Amino acid sequence: MKKAFLATLLTLAFSFTLMAQEETSATEPQQAADEQTAETPQAKPKGTWTTSSTPALKIDEAYYNNWSAAGNAQLAITSSFNGAYKYTNGKDIWDNIVDLAFGIHWQDLDGLNTPLLESLRKNEDKIDLTSTYSRALKNSWNVNAIANFKTQFYKGFQYGEDTTFISTFMAPAYLTTALGFEYKKEWWNVSLSFLTGKTTFVCNDELIRNGYTYGVPQDSADLSNGKYKHAYFGLGSYVKFYMKKDIAKNLNLYVRAELFYDYMKRSNLNKEANVRQELIDKGYGDWKYGKQVGYCLYHEMDADLEVRLEYRFNSFLAVYAGFQMKYDSDFRYTNDLGQNVMNKGAMGALQFFQTAGLQVYFNWKTPKES
Repeated sequence: MKKAFLATLLTLAFSFTLMAQEETSATEPQQAADEQTAETPQAKPKGTWTTSSTPALKIDEAYYNNWSAAGNAQLAITSSFNGAYKYTNGKDIWDNIVDLAFGIHWQDLDGLNTPLLESLRKNEDKIDLTSTYSRALKNSWNVNAIANFKTQFYKGFQYGEDTTFISTFMAPAYLTTALGFEYKKEWWNVSLSFLTGKTTFVCNDELIRNGYTYGVPQDSADLSNGKYKHAYFGLGSYVKFYMKKDIAKNLNLYVRAELFYDYMKRSNLNKEANVRQELIDKGYGDWKYGKQVGYCLYHEMDADLEVRLEYRFNSFLAVYAGFQMKYDSDFRYTNDLGQNVMNKGAMGALQFFQTAGLQVYFNWKTPKES
């Protein structure tokens, strides 16, 4: 009896063990699948890159030989590159603009086949890089952060009776960083920032010695010892307007305007006693009696306006006309006495550049997912 009872218990125990193993075997794949699903993160939505790269080339040539109306043989070559690289992911937008241009011009000034390098001059020189991050808020308003860098490729000269060296790569150069808000529509936008840093670089000792400091303050004692300051940081307000629109079939209008007001400029100029006294003598910047508004307009604000109108015959050929106007109170010039002094609101501080012509484009646009 006992043996039968023990045998029955052993049989039941063995049966329960087999059943438990079968249940475990059946549930393990499901549990593993559930655990794998829980550990695997959900796929994030992909952002979209939209890119556009547009190199262009303009060539102008003229040759005269025994021509009754007279004229000088000339050759001008200008190359440019405009790139737009935009990343969009939901409310976040990262927009990058590359704007480059460099042109050279040769003219036979004496009619005797002047050597090419003897009369070679620049006709355009620009490096302009912009990166903007923005996040959509509501009703076309965004919060954004902007970084912009401007300089040139090669040396610049002022021509006249004497040739004067006035600029080169990184002299000057401007780095502007801003935190603010943007009101953006389909073909235009306005950026506003009351917290903007603008750093001016002049990384050339020869220009500094000749007085072309572009607003970087120099101490007279350091100048005599050959110790130069190569950068100045300004803090101020920044406003930028941008517009690009087809105003008619194949006719595009581009407008860019920038204003920067430097909160620190007055104290900076106050350190340069000789410049300050000269401004007072000319009626600008008298702290006690006058011209506070005029002083602000002339010596604390920088402005940059660019307008371009372009008509495209097809995807690779266009005719265009445009101009760029700058007001930079820190641009210095050589006066009649041979002294390098700050421009006082005259045409020296108001810079103007105009161009027009026929241009060949080489376009490639590559929208892609990433």
